[in-house]
Amino acid sequence: MTGIIFLLSSVFLHIKDKNNYSVLALFFAAFCFFFFAALLDPYLNLWDERFHALVAKNILVHPLRPTLYEDPAVEMDYSKWASSIVWLHKQPFFLWLIALSFKCFGINEIALRLPSVLLSSFLIVIAYRTGKLLVNSKVGYCTAFLFTTSFYLLELVSGKQNVDHNDVIFLCTVSASIWAWVEYYYSKKKVWLILIGLFSGSAVLCKWLIGLLVFVGWGIQVFYKWWKEKKISIPWDCVIALLIALMVALPWQIYILLNYHSEAMAAYAYNSAHFTTAIEGHGGPWWIYLANLKILYGLVVQVLLPISLFLLYKKINTKSFKIVFVALPVIVYLFFSIAKTKMASFPFVVTLPIFLSIACMIDFILIKFSGIKISQKLKQIVIFVFIMCIGVLNFRFTEIRQNHSLSGKDSEYLKMMIDNKKIYQELPVTYPANSVVMNVKGIHYVECMFYSGFPAYNFIPSEEQFNDLKKKGRPLIVFKRSNEELPEYLTSDKSVTIITDNMQEFD
Repeated sequence: MTGIIFLLSSVFLHIKDKNNYSVLALFFAAFCFFFFAALLDPYLNLWDERFHALVAKNILVHPLRPTLYEDPAVEMDYSKWASSIVWLHKQPFFLWLIALSFKCFGINEIALRLPSVLLSSFLIVIAYRTGKLLVNSKVGYCTAFLFTTSFYLLELVSGKQNVDHNDVIFLCTVSASIWAWVEYYYSKKKVWLILIGLFSGSAVLCKWLIGLLVFVGWGIQVFYKWWKEKKISIPWDCVIALLIALMVALPWQIYILLNYHSEAMAAYAYNSAHFTTAIEGHGGPWWIYLANLKILYGLVVQVLLPISLFLLYKKINTKSFKIVFVALPVIVYLFFSIAKTKMASFPFVVTLPIFLSIACMIDFILIKFSGIKISQKLKQIVIFVFIMCIGVLNFRFTEIRQNHSLSGKDSEYLKMMIDNKKIYQELPVTYPANSVVMNVKGIHYVECMFYSGFPAYNFIPSEEQFNDLKKKGRPLIVFKRSNEELPEYLTSDKSVTIITDNMQEFD
């Protein structure tokens, strides 16, 4: 309710041309909405959030050694990313932020999501300033408004949508680098060059090389200048910003190659394979991202995006930026459409130029409406209602309720995750601190490790593995699934704790 009050106040202040106050109110509205998203699910979501939470928890102990299995008690193959010791499946910047939040606010789901809440709220400032500089303050406000009410961004912040906080922080750092570049273009202040490098370098440290997207745009701008002036010159400011970005991103790459060479090479090879192979079944036709526009931005955007991009091109006040901000979403969507691995969030990184284009369409409609001869007060009422209707459509309240309510379509999933969490949390209260948990269903061994602190596995140990654990003095806890026969070397040994309960599996 607090967020809605701030949102209503913000729209009212915007209509009254009180820009600074309207953006401030919008920032607080965004913070309330995103914090609300962080509170929606009192458990670790599937698929990715649980991995990110566990690795960030382990990073608290050793920031430069990201691990999934902190205590690999069982002799087995740990080479796959979903069951590795050193976990280099993702770059570490967003994990460091989550670990810092754990350090400050305790190890819990809200602290896990808090960096996403804060950076998503900061997107409001980024969106407003970028839109204001490129077009005008009204377009900047509408762009920020679209971020504030973005259903897909809320789902990412909640952890429910795949890749969750990695994609949120990636979107924020890439958008921040683009914003800093626009600020630098109009002010020429050197501080923005440093920030471009810091933001883009952090983006690379979040989700690899597409974090340098700002330099794709800058390269287009440089090429346009060369073509227009018929003269080639070195863009030293761009080179300096790129060097700063590399200074941020490269040390980690060197460090892991020196200290975890085989794991690092495997992670790089796995990431590269996304372009040529449909990893883990995440494939689809080339046009799937165009079909998914309605998932990321709503049905209206899917239908009207070409028109909105045209309006963006017409409204931006600098020729080179006209080309850049239309080209960036086209390039990104083309790149990911060609790549074999396809996941819904991949092109979400260009939400800033897409929301800018939709904001230009909203501004175009409002300008046309302002020409109608009716009273000023009635105009303001209609504009207020129009903007709020956009917010309601963008927010998609019904889907949020369906995804996160015990009365929604995912109610069985919610109940299962809550029940499983209780089981995992009770383990360290009941059993010795050096226990090992076996036969956890599916991939739920990840949440089990996060909540219990015990190493956990999703299989029955072989007799050799069992004997090795006994030699190490590790008490064994084995979950017994319904209608499942456990081997005699487990059932006949009184040191083994066998738990038969209602633990469920979603994976």
